Amino acid sequence: MAQDTGRHRESGYIVRQHGRWWWLGQLMLTGVAFFFVFFGFSLLTASYRLGDPFSFIMTFFAASLIILISIVMVIGFVFRMRRVMLIDRSTNDHEVDDDASQ
Repeated sequence: MAQDTGRHRESGYIVRQHGRWWWLGQLMLTGVAFFFVFFGFSLLTASYRLGDPFSFIMTFFAASLIILISIVMVIGFVFRMRRVMLIDRSTNDHEVDDDASQ
């Protein structure tokens, strides 16, 4: 999925270029996490229609946990994609600067 494009001169780190499949995978994972956020909200609203207090409490906390975990996953995927975009952008800027200096 990721290809080595060589070493970056200043930092010495190997620069990886992420392909279409990596981006598609990240977008699919983000979509699945959004689905579970919406599922958690529908479960949360459904819990208010329950007549038994014990069932309400258990369903309410289960839905809250589903929402919490799913939102954390969405935030994590978005930050990962943002970080890769910034790294790729800075790598492309350095490549343009290196080409111009030669």
